[in-house]
Amino acid sequence: MLKVFIDILMYIFEFLLLYNYADSLFFSEKKIHVKVVSIIAINIILCTLYQIGISYINAVVIVLLYTLVFVYIYNTSLKNAVFHAIIFVSIMTVSELAVISLCTILFNDFNAMHSNIAAYIFVVVSSKLIYSSAMMAIKKFFAAKKTKETKDNFFWILFLLPLTSLTTVLLFSYISYDYKVSEISSIFISIVSILLLFADIVVFIIYERAQKNLDELYDLKAINFQQELDKKYFEVIEQSNDEIKHFSHDIKNHLLQIRYIDDIEETHKYLDRLITDVEKISYVGISENKMLNLIVSKYISICEKKGIKFTPSVKLANLSYINDVDLSTLLNNLLDNSVDAAEKSANSEIELYVFSKNSRYDGVIIRNTCVNPPESVGGRLITSKKEKAYHGLGLNIVKKIVKKYDALYDWKYDDNKHIFETDIAIPKQHREGKKKNGV
Repeated sequence: MLKVFIDILMYIFEFLLLYNYADSLFFSEKKIHVKVVSIIAINIILCTLYQIGISYINAVVIVLLYTLVFVYIYNTSLKNAVFHAIIFVSIMTVSELAVISLCTILFNDFNAMHSNIAAYIFVVVSSKLIYSSAMMAIKKFFAAKKTKETKDNFFWILFLLPLTSLTTVLLFSYISYDYKVSEISSIFISIVSILLLFADIVVFIIYERAQKNLDELYDLKAINFQQELDKKYFEVIEQSNDEIKHFSHDIKNHLLQIRYIDDIEETHKYLDRLITDVEKISYVGISENKMLNLIVSKYISICEKKGIKFTPSVKLANLSYINDVDLSTLLNNLLDNSVDAAEKSANSEIELYVFSKNSRYDGVIIRNTCVNPPESVGGRLITSKKEKAYHGLGLNIVKKIVKKYDALYDWKYDDNKHIFETDIAIPKQHREGKKKNGV
């Protein structure tokens, strides 16, 4: 009777494993209760076949029933459904054979699992631990391949749980078998072993749900960020339009003024001032990248207030494949440092170049005047600001973003010209990758 109860619990575990696997990898328009009832039904069928003693066709039936679930509940292709069903059966078979072989060695009895409840618990629970762990790893592999998600090291640390549980179950079973414990003790050990099994899969499920919630939160923040970006961009555009209207209103007076200037040199100076005004109001829409335009517009304003000559040239590449948050963080940190250094110079100046080089990479070059040579240790820049712990974070963040895009980062300082230069080269594959992904 205890074996039957354990078997039923194992098929409930099978239900949880299949449901979590299918629901994570495939999309279904079916309601939750339909999915749950369907998967429970196939596990009842499998449990019944096993209990009445015709388990020799179990593998074939599992492939057929799991294929039906994947095709009709999760709308996958027949080929894909059969593939995943075979993976389930293969991993299940290998794990059971491996644990049965280990059981024979440990308990020194080929029929130990049939004659002793302790050995039976060891085989059933241990095989399910190995089976579920392998399926979780396979699911993670397919999910990462499907979504191209970044490496999740913490997920793999979770596998210490089934490893610990497996060792614990082995210890419990061996003690029960070797010391011939009472029936009550066997029941207690069975319950604890099964609880360990269920606890492991629940931890994985909770972790995945938490990760999903974090991803949704990040997406929500990204949407809010984009909305704020659009709002700011339209405010800048509106301000630019107002400036254009004012300039258009005054252009007649400017032309009349030029007409009555007899001195050619004075005329040139007047035109130079007009050209500068035109350039100021035209920077807003210099590229197709809103974020890049906003950053340029921001530092035009900052540099103008601080008396710094700012020369941006971003028409040859717009870095649209870089995430807006990353682009903002990268350029704001670098340009903030440039402003801090340049404003201490007599002839303060900052140059920003964003360009494409031979279709191999996109480049970002920032040059700024800098009176004092930068402090560095082994080629690593050290902030000269008083709050080093805080301000040093900017360069660390820059390096993380550079690493994320497989880019090259370098800097140099010209002692004669007192010019500091930052160079970043981003490989072509990031542009191509974004195009292929339809972004």
